[in-house]
Amino acid sequence: MRTCRVIADEDAAVGFRLAGVEAAAVAGPQEAERLLRAWVDEGECSLIIVAQRFLEAFSEATRRRLERLSLPIVVPLPLSPAWVREERSDEYVLALIRRAIGFQMRITRRQGGQA
Repeated sequence: MRTCRVIADEDAAVGFRLAGVEAAAVAGPQEAERLLRAWVDEGECSLIIVAQRFLEAFSEATRRRLERLSLPIVVPLPLSPAWVREERSDEYVLALIRRAIGFQMRITRRQGGQA
């Protein structure tokens, strides 16, 4: 069965996993490119969503290869720098949870910054 997978930074990957999508967290563009090539070679994905900042740093050879493929479709994910701020990311995740389960939640922080 063909799947949808995501390659992004840790924060975005967690959000996709919460939504039930297989997502890999990578540290940088080189790791993202290696993983993307492996998933393409594997042939099980029909859609791969990649953080745009990683995709833009891929080698020209990888970009040409992706342009020639009919599957998987590779879609850039533009991640706003505003989402990186902790307050905004908490609000975003809470909105997603509220929409999914129908309940309002509150995130509280313990002393030391741990949830």
